Amino acid sequence: MNLEDVADIHIGVVLKRKEAVYKGSKTNKYKVFNIRCYEEEIEYDDFYSMEDLSSYVTQKGDLIFRLSLPSKIILVDEKTAGLLINNLYCIIRCNNKKINNEFLRWFLDSKESSRQLETIIIGTVVKSIPVAKLRLIEIPNVTFKEQEKISKLIYSWNKQKKLYNQMIIEKDNYYNSIVNKVINGGKK
Repeated sequence: MNLEDVADIHIGVVLKRKEAVYKGSKTNKYKVFNIRCYEEEIEYDDFYSMEDLSSYVTQKGDLIFRLSLPSKIILVDEKTAGLLINNLYCIIRCNNKKINNEFLRWFLDSKESSRQLETIIIGTVVKSIPVAKLRLIEIPNVTFKEQEKISKLIYSWNKQKKLYNQMIIEKDNYYNSIVNKVINGGKK
């Protein structure tokens, strides 16, 4: 089955075309998704439009897919719900009766998906993935019950990775403090 068989995929809005010239009582205010703001956990920029752009706004459970390389897939949660998506990304809205969104996110990040995506990349300087071809990506035909099992397994592994990374950071700090004490003759 193809991605378009289990999800609605639509590209974000071209912001320049929808920007309000004047801000007034009839303008709509949106927070615009930006990968840097997401990763650094900083405030998203405001955007004003005279038009209703709610069809370009994320909902909990959506996937945000960055169309330029390196591709990035983000599962929308409470923190990223309600954000306006620009045309550098697309929104993948899963049919929850056909596919588990966490399973789909994992698959789109997998090596199998990467092999398929490599065949549809366009551009030489700025490499990107056309949405029309993204819709045709082959999704494994796995039962919904198996998808849920895989999702739980992936969730557990991601949680373990976070704990291991936190433990490494704490150990680094601990050993650095010991070395600094030795170097400074027991003083901090």
